[in-house]
Amino acid sequence: MARIKPDFEEVIPLKMIPLSLKLNPTVLDNMEAVRAIIKQNRNTYINLAIDAFNHYHRYKMIKKRMDQDAYNVTTYYLEIFKEFEEINQSGILKEL
Repeated sequence: MARIKPDFEEVIPLKMIPLSLKLNPTVLDNMEAVRAIIKQNRNTYINLAIDAFNHYHRYKMIKKRMDQDAYNVTTYYLEIFKEFEEINQSGILKEL
């Protein structure tokens, strides 16, 4: 996975990278309506929206990885519990 940079930060306009977008007209109209209400610059709004979208997907990726790790750990401990049950049923622990 690519290294993730720090969260959104304000940069001077000269450091910004120009980008051409093809937006769905409905998405653009909805964005402009929201942007007009909150009175935010279009570039800042789009940058923040993309940043929020990235946060959402990073969260999903981390959650998926954690769920997989939890499953692997659970499977490992189930095997250990089975071995303890076998030892317990064999009566070895009673002799000790």
